Amino acid sequence: MIKILTKKMFPQALLLLLTACQSPLSEGKLDDLSVIDARIEISQDLTNKNKNEVTVLLYDVDGKPIRNKDIRLKVNSTDMEYTERQELYYTKTSKYSASDISIEREYTFQITLSSGRSYFLGSIRPLAENRKNDIRCDEEGDFNKDLVISWKNLEDVNELTVSKSVLLDSSTKTNSYYDYEPAIIKKIGGRGEYVIPKSGYVNARSIISSVEFKFNALKFGTMNPQLLKGSEIWIFGHIDKIVDFDEQRRK
Repeated sequence: MIKILTKKMFPQALLLLLTACQSPLSEGKLDDLSVIDARIEISQDLTNKNKNEVTVLLYDVDGKPIRNKDIRLKVNSTDMEYTERQELYYTKTSKYSASDISIEREYTFQITLSSGRSYFLGSIRPLAENRKNDIRCDEEGDFNKDLVISWKNLEDVNELTVSKSVLLDSSTKTNSYYDYEPAIIKKIGGRGEYVIPKSGYVNARSIISSVEFKFNALKFGTMNPQLLKGSEIWIFGHIDKIVDFDEQRRK
């Protein structure tokens, strides 16, 4: 016999589907830290360490999200907000979050399980604060000279990503068509220089439109060893510099 899903039955079926996608640890009392896989992500402004976004996701051993509202998290004694959000295709996301956390020496996280027991969850030192003025290049691109960017005194920054936008030759007076060339990624130190030669600005297919330089920093911290293997905490940030080329000024 074939069962037909009526409109009246649909909300109940949807609830069952969403429940099946979450961990069994979402229900009842949880007092065992070793069954939790915790992922802590921190995005920090590289020029101001007190401008930050913190996100924590909790999973079980099978990778299913733990949505136990009785679990509480703190970062540097500040309560983190727990939220659930309904997404498309009958999926739900859940996370703990906080922003603009005051930071001196490190970010320290504490978890209180539904049993009431509290544990150290993880910690990481903030990224060093840098000055944008220590990154130097022309504000506007010049078709008649190489584009040179130099930097000094950068701390924790270990990677440079160079992305070039180009105006395609198929563009017309009324419609402009753009594309992006494959990004170039370089490992860098605290001082250095990168040059884009003027010979590469124009070719048979396109004309350079803009260049984005992204100075990236990434590092990892320490998690409670009682957590599931794979639990991780990391912090990242970047400083961006964009140089625009005006095709009308090309001689």
